Amino acid sequence: MNISLKAYLHIRESLLNSGIYVGQKILHHELGEKLGISNTPLREALFRLVAEGLLSHENYKGFSVPAITIEEAVDIYETRELIEPYLAAKAAEGQTNNLQSFYDILDEYKQLISEPYHRRRILTDKRFHMEIAGLTKNETLYNMLNQLYDKLILKSPVEQLSGKRARSVIGEHEEILVKLKSGDDKTVHRLMKKHIQKQKEYVLENIRLKEKGEVEPFSPLLKPYK
Repeated sequence: MNISLKAYLHIRESLLNSGIYVGQKILHHELGEKLGISNTPLREALFRLVAEGLLSHENYKGFSVPAITIEEAVDIYETRELIEPYLAAKAAEGQTNNLQSFYDILDEYKQLISEPYHRRRILTDKRFHMEIAGLTKNETLYNMLNQLYDKLILKSPVEQLSGKRARSVIGEHEEILVKLKSGDDKTVHRLMKKHIQKQKEYVLENIRLKEKGEVEPFSPLLKPYK
């Protein structure tokens, strides 16, 4: 693995797990010093992220995180609707009874439900979906899904995740796991598609609200999931 690729992978992972959000400028000199990456591979990596649509760049202004557009979000969710139900059904066809890692992810998500929206929660949700995709051993679709998720995670303007929707997500995930364990590929396909469609509606509505300056406030009265 060459230096530029290492820098790219390192920076991509760092951005996704950092507190950098939509509209923020990437201070690439500080980023390079923090990650121990010299200027040339750093800029090559950042421009690769620009080419992938994860960052934007303007002369004399530098790099920043662009907000996802309605059109882009629709494209991403339409693609997810095509590939994720298929991956879930394929996973169910060859699935064993050992799904403990999925329940561990759900437990972690439940612990985050009473906290304001932050990157860790959506990364936990991503892990659930990527674990299912990983069961199929289809690297092409796995990598495609990973790219779609990273765009949603980094570019989403959604600062809050309502307690009602978060609890619904947990219930939907649990339903999917029950049918995944039983090997019911047709029902898993249906449940996954329905789950993605519901999340699509929620995310698109939040993007519209964000554009109007009307993002739903987080309720401090939410209780931990039980």
